[in-house]
Amino acid sequence: MTLQVGLVGVDGIVIASDRRLQKIEQYSRTIATVSKFLEWGGGLCCWAGDSVSEYAANVLSKADWADIPAEKEAIRTKLIQVGDKAMEEMERVHGGIDYGADRQIIIAYRDTLWMLEIQRPSSIANVHLDRVIAGDMYTSARMFSNLYAVGCESIPISRLTFLAANLVLMGGMENPSGVAGLEVAVIPAGGAPIFLSKEKEEELTSMAERFSRQLRTLLLQEVDYRPSPPPVRELP
Repeated sequence: MTLQVGLVGVDGIVIASDRRLQKIEQYSRTIATVSKFLEWGGGLCCWAGDSVSEYAANVLSKADWADIPAEKEAIRTKLIQVGDKAMEEMERVHGGIDYGADRQIIIAYRDTLWMLEIQRPSSIANVHLDRVIAGDMYTSARMFSNLYAVGCESIPISRLTFLAANLVLMGGMENPSGVAGLEVAVIPAGGAPIFLSKEKEEELTSMAERFSRQLRTLLLQEVDYRPSPPPVRELP
């Protein structure tokens, strides 16, 4: 399981991801801490799902993007081709795959946020003008995104960084077996991706834990549910 968040700001894009990797084999499960980001000249992506998504992300990072026009439909066509190729190759290698699995890749390319959904009969690629979430669909990250990321496209990325990180970290609090760790990439408009340092990630994690405690305190504050006593009437 994975949880990833992409937010479009007025001056760039922020993408946050967890670091938990689980590989399920016939009789065992392997857990590791990894980076799910892949970078190439002018682009960045992170993958959610299984080995099909991971393979597709690696294909994206090694593709020749120099010959791809900047037009949206040309980029969409390239992403769909990569997704479909990944499905075909993994079907060939494994002799069949789980078609019900969610396989998604968030892409930042040419100051635009994309989501590639790898599926049959054809992959889907769309531009997202404000926000996107990939991975674990059962955490409250989507609810908090709907509440607090509205209008993010008019907010500076410096103010969106903690929001993106907090959504991922909250998912880890809800589902610690499937979502864990944090990695954040900030992509200023027209610039190269900037990955937050380990110290900054630890600071954001502490902030998220403090926010969670404060929110719990607010939600559990005492409310006097008893009816108010009637006013005392003074005798004339």
